[in-house]
Amino acid sequence: MRFALLITALTVCLSVSAQTEIGYVYGYITDEESEPVVEAAIFVNSQFKGTSNAAGYYKVDVPVGQEVSIRVDAYSKSQFDSFRLRKAGDQRRKDYIFKVTNVRLGTAEVTGQVRNKPILEIDPKDQVKFPGMQVEQALLRTAIGVASRNELSSSYNVRGGNFDENLIYVNDIEVYRPFLARSGQQEGLSFVNPHMTNKVSFSAGGFDAKYGDKLSSVLDVKYNQPRKFAGTASLSMLGASLHVEDQPGRTGRFTYVLGARYRTLQYVLNTLDVAGDYKPRFTDIQALFSYRLHSMWKVEYFTTYAQNSYLVIPESRSTSFGTLQSAVRLFVAFDGQELTEYQTWLNAATLEFRPSPKSRIKFITSNFNSRELEYYTVEGAYRLEELENNLGSDNFAQAKSLLGIGYFINNARNRLEYNVSSQKLVGTHEKGRHLIDWGTKYQTEIIHDKLREWQYNDSAGYNHTSQPHAPDEIVLDEFLASRNNLSSYRMTGFVQDRIMLNKAIDMRLTVGVRSHYWSLNGQNVISPRGTFSIEPNKKYNDTIRNAHYLLFDNKYLTKKERDELMARFPDLDSVLYNNLKRSWVFRFSSGVYYQPPFYRELRNSSGVVNMDLRAQRSIHFVAGADLLFKAWTRDFRFVGEVYYKMLDNLIPYTINNVRLRYDAVNSSYGYAGGFDARINGEFIKGLESWLNFSFLTTKENITFEDDNGEKQTGFIRRPTDQRINFSILFQDELPTDSTFKMHLNLVIGSSLPYYFNGPYRYEERFKLPAYRRVDIGFSKELLTRSKLERNSLTRPFNSLWMSLEVFNMLQVNNTASYIWVEDLNNNLYGVPNYLTGRRLNLKLIAEF
Repeated sequence: MRFALLITALTVCLSVSAQTEIGYVYGYITDEESEPVVEAAIFVNSQFKGTSNAAGYYKVDVPVGQEVSIRVDAYSKSQFDSFRLRKAGDQRRKDYIFKVTNVRLGTAEVTGQVRNKPILEIDPKDQVKFPGMQVEQALLRTAIGVASRNELSSSYNVRGGNFDENLIYVNDIEVYRPFLARSGQQEGLSFVNPHMTNKVSFSAGGFDAKYGDKLSSVLDVKYNQPRKFAGTASLSMLGASLHVEDQPGRTGRFTYVLGARYRTLQYVLNTLDVAGDYKPRFTDIQALFSYRLHSMWKVEYFTTYAQNSYLVIPESRSTSFGTLQSAVRLFVAFDGQELTEYQTWLNAATLEFRPSPKSRIKFITSNFNSRELEYYTVEGAYRLEELENNLGSDNFAQAKSLLGIGYFINNARNRLEYNVSSQKLVGTHEKGRHLIDWGTKYQTEIIHDKLREWQYNDSAGYNHTSQPHAPDEIVLDEFLASRNNLSSYRMTGFVQDRIMLNKAIDMRLTVGVRSHYWSLNGQNVISPRGTFSIEPNKKYNDTIRNAHYLLFDNKYLTKKERDELMARFPDLDSVLYNNLKRSWVFRFSSGVYYQPPFYRELRNSSGVVNMDLRAQRSIHFVAGADLLFKAWTRDFRFVGEVYYKMLDNLIPYTINNVRLRYDAVNSSYGYAGGFDARINGEFIKGLESWLNFSFLTTKENITFEDDNGEKQTGFIRRPTDQRINFSILFQDELPTDSTFKMHLNLVIGSSLPYYFNGPYRYEERFKLPAYRRVDIGFSKELLTRSKLERNSLTRPFNSLWMSLEVFNMLQVNNTASYIWVEDLNNNLYGVPNYLTGRRLNLKLIAEF
């Protein structure tokens, strides 16, 4: 039966008679941001003619003297055109623009851009519908290997790495996180504006040599290249945003995208244990302008300004913790205030040159400047109480006995300014089966750092007499003071080749190497990387799909011919797809990944800078599989990866909330390994949902010195060793009203080891408990497009909808960090700093 079907399809294919006289049709196939669509399939009169190259260019021959039908397939969509060439040798240009969306499954062809690389493409417009407080977390909820346990922070960990080990690019420009932030609520707005974003690509490991030098992951964000006027306005209890974009004029040469955001977390921060006057104010403005000078020349200018200010005047704190058998409460009365400010500027200009359809060269110059300020003076008096745990007592949960009292002052006057300027030249060239990428970058860094902070503690049973001092002196528990001014440059370069080994089964090999030299420590590192991928059943499945298209979707096949065919083969439609083989794609990636230090790694907890620090190294081995399948007659996708990373020259660190404190020495080596899996698809028809599961283990062996000389810890868990991480993003709608939808986000992460500077720095004595959180949102499209058009006031809008979000619906007390308090007997208590509690958020969004 299968043989007969293939013969039937072949007969239809050959029914178009051959022409001796030919002309040509050519052009570019791009996405909405003018990026080339690679390997879009071109069909002429239902016959496959070829694919677009790395520049999105195609050229195919067509018969002359007759009506010709053209079909172009890309991103699981098809575009059609028809025309007639009069004489032999005539040529006609036809360009196609495709909208990039998530992978669509089922019978449609899935392009090789999505599945044969260790890169996950994410649709930002889908992810921002789910309830959440930070953009990066929203964008990466569906990515495998990603863990985050602080809803106030934009930080995330990937496969055992810390958030400093993640590359983030916006329009090919690397951006940086704040350095001085101690807690998530101080970070402010994330750099990425989701409403301006068109395309997000993410890799959890094994990424190509064209990306930079970090140990864990890369997040590559591309902003919109609009084709028409559009915009978004949103207003919520957490802030507001506005974005507009357009391609004005008839020539289509000029485009712009503008965005402004304002955010305040005051409403959410009032759920924290620390009561006080919170005044967080976060704003930013971003703009992207593009102008096409010529068919071969294009210029872009990208600029951003952000002002983030976090001011809190604490009043008191009451935290109950422990177990029913041993319940304890800490009460603190505060005085003073805390101020954290960040100002960042980014300016970048890009000149793009396309000398031929198979070549593209870009020159990018950028300047990133950040000024960070951390001023605080906070004093407090506290008491530690044991609580009554007898359920039958009238004083249940009230203070039973006093465990300790004390007083403290924390003071800091810290300033940090850094400026990063870079000039980058990159190119792409296609030649036969080879797609060659290359690039070089020169980067300068200027850093001015002033650190001055001290801490004083005084509690019952605790004194400072162990430290020699004069009678009229005050002995501080901690005093840090330093001034550091650094100036250095980096030179990087890469070259890589993507080779099509066998097009029929989409067998590809990507090999590349990059180099990184840093003037401060004089070290140059070389990083070879490679990826192999194959889709073993592609040729067979493409034959079946093309046969189906020719027999059922080809508008040039007459109804009579189709009816005759169905009479002869009544079950042909279902039989064709029942004979499809499983659509597997297998990948293997390996490479050497260095992370030369930036300023955060150079400075230890005492403020001393180690200029001889060397680059950390990670060797990746990643094997992955990607499967498209059907369940309950709906489309699903499974992605799974097994990985192992060999780590050496590591710089040990501790994490307190979101503050990383490095030891500033290469004194550790270790490993990370695990398994990540994701299933996504239409659990509810027409609505895509995601289910992620990760297992991880990462350990290190640290060499350190104490009073007895040099020692090793043996392999202990790293601070990011979260063994299990599970998440669900689920969408649903009312069967009777599709304008009413529900978005559920559930995250469960197992416990983490918790280390802090002191006598137990290298011992696994403490843990952060498991992270559990459920956010849910209910959205209602208030006015559909048809209703909006009826009123002249609302006609400019495409949609208007409202959502009600419930953050931390189950009111789980998740722990961000600990503070340490001693009782009268010098017993140490770890008092948890809890994250935010349950809160409602009302949001109104208009799209126009």
